[in-house]
Amino acid sequence: MAGLYIHIPFCRQACYYCDFHFSTNLAYRERMISAIAHELELQQSFIETEPFHTIYFGGGTPSILPSSELDRLLNGIFNKYNVVPSPEITLEANPDDLSKEKLADLKSLGINRLSIGIQSFHNHILKFIHRAHTAEEAVLAYENARGAGFENISIDLIFSFPGSTKELLMTDIRGAIALAPEHISVYHLTVEEKTVFGNWQRKGKISQLQEDDSAEHFDILIKTLNAANYEQYEISNFCRDGQLFQTQFRLLEKCTIPRCGPGSAFL
Repeated sequence: MAGLYIHIPFCRQACYYCDFHFSTNLAYRERMISAIAHELELQQSFIETEPFHTIYFGGGTPSILPSSELDRLLNGIFNKYNVVPSPEITLEANPDDLSKEKLADLKSLGINRLSIGIQSFHNHILKFIHRAHTAEEAVLAYENARGAGFENISIDLIFSFPGSTKELLMTDIRGAIALAPEHISVYHLTVEEKTVFGNWQRKGKISQLQEDDSAEHFDILIKTLNAANYEQYEISNFCRDGQLFQTQFRLLEKCTIPRCGPGSAFL
C-alpha cells in the first residue's frame, strides 16, 4: 500500500521542545508551496504506478496554510498521480488554526482525517512549552471538528515534562480519553540540543525526569489507555477498538523516492 507524505515547514511560533525542520517566517510560504507543486511534477515519472491510498500533510504546521494552497497541492496530486477513489487524507493541525470556517473548508477539500496537536490539557504546561493555544481552545477545536463531520481524528500528547507528576499525567490521559478520538499518540519529551529546552538544560534551568519516573509514567499511560480500549500498536501510538490506522510512519516502510528537494514530498 502506497502513500504520499508532504512536509509543510512553517509554524506560527516555535515550540520550545521542537527540533523538526520549520520556519516561523511566512514570507516564503507561497514560494515554498510553488516549489512543492513543481516537485510533484518533477517526481511524476519517478514514482511507481501503484495507487496512493493515503495522503498525509505533516510539518511544521500544515493547518497554517490557506485552503487555497492546500487545494492547489491536492489538485496537483490528483491530476498527476494514481490515487484510489476514496483515499485517507490527513492534515496535521494546531487547535488555534481550527475555526469553524477553516474546518468547513478542510472538509470541502476532501480532507477526512485530522491529527490535532493538543500536547497537554494543562494551561501552565502549554505556556511552558510555548504552545499558541489553551486547553479550552483545544477541546473546542476538537468539538468543532466533530461538528464539521470529521469522523477520523487523532490527537497528540506529550508526557514526561520537567517537573511532571503522575497526577498531571493522569489528567492529560483522562482528558484525551474523554474526547474519544479514534487515535491517540503520546510522545515522550526528548530535550534536543538545538532547542530552547536544550539551552535551558545546559544552563541548569530545567532537568528531565529521572529514567525510572519516566518509565513509571509510561507504564501508567499504557495501562490507562488499554483499559479504555485503546490498543497500543507502536511505542507511542494507540488506536480505539482495535482499528489500526495508516500512519505516515508505516507508509514510509515502502519508500520509492530516495530524497526530495524543497518541500519534501515523498512516499
